[in-house]
Amino acid sequence: MLELLEQLFRQVRAYTQAERYDRKQVYAQSSKHTTMQFDRDAEDIIINGLSESGLGFEIITEERPTFATSEHPQYCIVVDPIDGSTNVERGIMVAAVALAVLPIDAPVLPENVQWALVGELFTGTVFEAQKGGGAFRNGRRCQVSTTSHIKNCVAGLNLDGRNGDTLRSLLTESPRLGFVRRTGSSAIDSVYVASGTYDAYIDIGDEITGESFLASASIVLEAGGIVTDHEGNALRPITTLNDKFSLVMAGNKKLHQDILAKIQKGGLA
Repeated sequence: MLELLEQLFRQVRAYTQAERYDRKQVYAQSSKHTTMQFDRDAEDIIINGLSESGLGFEIITEERPTFATSEHPQYCIVVDPIDGSTNVERGIMVAAVALAVLPIDAPVLPENVQWALVGELFTGTVFEAQKGGGAFRNGRRCQVSTTSHIKNCVAGLNLDGRNGDTLRSLLTESPRLGFVRRTGSSAIDSVYVASGTYDAYIDIGDEITGESFLASASIVLEAGGIVTDHEGNALRPITTLNDKFSLVMAGNKKLHQDILAKIQKGGLA
């Protein structure tokens, strides 16, 4: 299965790197969401590959209604064809493909993902995991960070329309986050916790949707990290890609608890 996911990623990467598309072309637009043509094209590439694989998939994706490639699919796959669409549109070379495969009858949760891949489109870096088999970055086993103090940590932090009071607490009130990073792709920012690239990832305010974090969260769990909501609870099942979540991921329990305490101090919990 991971071989298939890698093939799909490589095909989308070849498409995006060729840059034979209009980065500004809109496929569809509504008051709630804009689908760019390159998003739709990338999704078509993935769907075609899944259909031709001969395996049965129920496909859950942001750009179209859920459907199945066979009458009795064995698997459910959650697809984010290009996470970081705004980056691609603007010519910022940071975006990812995120794919998470679960048994057809399993609740859609990170801990139930059987195979996951997050591939960086412009660097070619691949993060992947198989349930119970560990997490890997370009074929080398991932290890989460042991940094346990907020003041020393490098944290990915989503700032886009998130809770201002909580962000203020994390960024300005002692002890504040040591270093803050943001790539513009939540899939990349969150999966970086798996390899210790980031010590933590914080996305608060109930804004992020499942396709952007499901694959990454499962890879973080396989690497030994911690994934919860902003109150420290296990994530609820993803029922549709309209469901919105808050996330706190960290490499170890001490750092995770300290971040949750800061969030509570900021008034979100």
